[in-house]
Amino acid sequence: MPATTVKPQKPSKTARLSAARLAATQAVYQMMANQQKAAAVVQDFRTHRFGKPVDGQAMVMPDEDLFESIVVGVEDRSKEIEAIIVKPGQAVPAEPLLRAIMLCAVWELTATQTDTPLVIAEYLNVTHAFFDKGESRLINGVLDRVAKEARGS
Repeated sequence: MPATTVKPQKPSKTARLSAARLAATQAVYQMMANQQKAAAVVQDFRTHRFGKPVDGQAMVMPDEDLFESIVVGVEDRSKEIEAIIVKPGQAVPAEPLLRAIMLCAVWELTATQTDTPLVIAEYLNVTHAFFDKGESRLINGVLDRVAKEARGS
């Protein structure tokens, strides 16, 4: 039998967009943890993380435009977005990674025309990448409420 060569497949646009959302969440978390500015974190990710394997696994190259839009957008509108996330009398979620997920998702729900169910599903997937408990219910509840308030959907 002749040996066959399998060409590596180029990741789909959908996979690249999903990877951008995951990376943006990580970048926003890094911004909060290290008190860094978006421009520095975006550059750090582009230079040191994108295209590099994680735990020996090749990673999908994120859509860099979406990644940067989310990270910079969260920085530019963080106070406004937090006011949307937290109802009067409530506290901002104490868990920084949950907060980063919410900030990114709410930015995308309020700043883009991306399909609402898609945005919610994507950030639920991000949540599942890091948490295995009831955190996804919290994220889903907040994003459903924000979508209804911001988009009427």
